Amino acid sequence: MIQHRNTRTEGAIKEAFITLTNAKGFDAMTVSDLAREAHINRGTFYTHYTDKFDLRQQLLSNAMSDLTQIMLTPGPSFPRQTTGPQQTGADGQLISYNALLDGLRYIKNDFAFFDAISHSGNDMQLYNRTKDIITELLLIEAEKVGKKPNRDDIPSVYVREMLAASLTAIVWLWLKRGCDEPPETIATIIDRARTLAPVDLLN
Repeated sequence: MIQHRNTRTEGAIKEAFITLTNAKGFDAMTVSDLAREAHINRGTFYTHYTDKFDLRQQLLSNAMSDLTQIMLTPGPSFPRQTTGPQQTGADGQLISYNALLDGLRYIKNDFAFFDAISHSGNDMQLYNRTKDIITELLLIEAEKVGKKPNRDDIPSVYVREMLAASLTAIVWLWLKRGCDEPPETIATIIDRARTLAPVDLLN
């Protein structure tokens, strides 16, 4: 279950952050701008965050924590589907179709934030952080079934990259395209990509 940490004030500050990021960019916004947009005073802002950098970091950390929690232990707000490809991961996939779908729905539901924080999918530093989180998530699931990223023919650093690269790239492209396609479509694409060789993508 996601713990809804945000108070009404924090929700207003988050909305102000999204609006101002889109309107003038993070570098140009000030705490005064945020307070004015959120209809609070500066003192109230500082009871929640030390500065705008702390605000951005907390918003991002909360979102990533929620995503991880959803993917590992989805709650009733993101119910599992009863139909769809590879529902349980029993075929050897580390993250099931339904777990992917839950995470994608979360991103879609909070698209305005993810679009703003990622600069419409153009922040490569955030892309790399997202890939690192997905890698760790995959390794957690691998450990549950007694697997490790160890192969005699491929160094582990490359195995880790291969585990997460395709999934991260597809999700990031979806974000850059405005999350136009339904989460179900993207979950299915990711699910198919895990079993298709590159040559299978060509017609």
